[in-house]
Amino acid sequence: MGPFLMRILALGLVAGAALAQGVQAWLERGERLLSEGAYAEAVAAFEEVLRQDYGQFQAHLGLGVALVRLGRLEEARFAFDQMTRVFPDRYEGHFNLGQVYLRLGEAGKAAEAFAKAAAIAPREEAYLAWSGALLQEGKAREAAAVLERGLSPERSPAYRLALAQALYAAGEREAAVPHLYAALNREPGRAEAWDLLARVLAEVGLTDRARREVERGLEAVQDPKGKALLLLRKGTLVEDPEPLWREALALDPDLWQAAYLLGRRRLEAGDLKEGLRWLQEAYAKGQDPEVALALAAAYLKAKDYANAYRYAKEAGPAGAFLQAQAAQGLGRRQEALKLLEGLASPQALALRGSLLLEEGQGEEAVAALQAAYEATRDPQVGVNLGAALVLVKRFGQAELVLREVLAKDPSSAAAWYNLGLALRGLGRQAEADRALRQAAALGSREARALLGR
Repeated sequence: MGPFLMRILALGLVAGAALAQGVQAWLERGERLLSEGAYAEAVAAFEEVLRQDYGQFQAHLGLGVALVRLGRLEEARFAFDQMTRVFPDRYEGHFNLGQVYLRLGEAGKAAEAFAKAAAIAPREEAYLAWSGALLQEGKAREAAAVLERGLSPERSPAYRLALAQALYAAGEREAAVPHLYAALNREPGRAEAWDLLARVLAEVGLTDRARREVERGLEAVQDPKGKALLLLRKGTLVEDPEPLWREALALDPDLWQAAYLLGRRRLEAGDLKEGLRWLQEAYAKGQDPEVALALAAAYLKAKDYANAYRYAKEAGPAGAFLQAQAAQGLGRRQEALKLLEGLASPQALALRGSLLLEEGQGEEAVAALQAAYEATRDPQVGVNLGAALVLVKRFGQAELVLREVLAKDPSSAAAWYNLGLALRGLGRQAEADRALRQAAALGSREARALLGR
């Protein structure tokens, strides 16, 4: 529930002298029921007021609030929409309608409602809500512009921080810095501002200054969770971050980002078991898709395809490629191909091509692998492309690709084997035999079988 939904009712429902006695009684009843938490009964009371007099502002407001508290959001949306139609110049209807739209997941309509509220009364909460709705839509530049429009000397440190965060999200890091200092000059205990300031300074190359500002923040911030956030940031600015991240977790056990970074650090050091342990702890605390992706990648490396599949799926659309890799590892090629549909990265195309090759779909495999090879010139992709070209009897093209691969990796048994097949297809038997003997010497069983060894 938005902050204004609750506060406006605290003003009380003041009876007008012109109200009919029955309407006044129902208004008082509705207010009492609402304050007692009897929301369904309050709805009935306010609806009775509106049945008798649809122009009662307090009844529209009380009805909308009661419906929100009951979780009946579509009805609340209708109630506040009606309020904006009957009282188009009143701030409360538009602001509360925006809050309901946010709860319904309709950030665009919420932004429109908050914009109307801010036009009627340029309150800080209206600008903050408006920019927040725009950020939910991924419109960081517009969100920053809204907050800049509403900026005035009396705005709170929270407002300045929100503006800095929107500017940062819009890629305007340096423009965020004055607002961060303005917030911290008035409220030095605000950890989020110190954290973002250090991040910006580090990203523009001022790492030493970023460390100094984090130290200042650690002195100014008293809240354990705030200190933990700054220790997390400090860890990104030093050579040995693990002690700082462990200290951050001790101060704030819910800080999943610290466990995540510890897990990544352990994986980079080659400690798969410890890395997985930290990543599991991070996921248990935060259920963040980024952690799920890291878990999926780690389990793929461990060849634990079942867990890799599980976490890649939990990561959502971003995990589709890893999920396809896990499905391949589980022997579910058709499912892997389905997961790869619509993915156009070279890695996805390479995997799709290798799967199609295994399925014997030569032309489709060639199309995918050729695109992947042109983008990466990866020797393994080139081997698969050569094999696919052999499969569809395009032997001359296969020879060109495979010789290019062998120029980079002359120890590739698969490349020599497929080159032998291509040369056989071109009728160059002596050259083919030499290629196959080279493949056999490098360990190719298929080449040995063809040579009769």
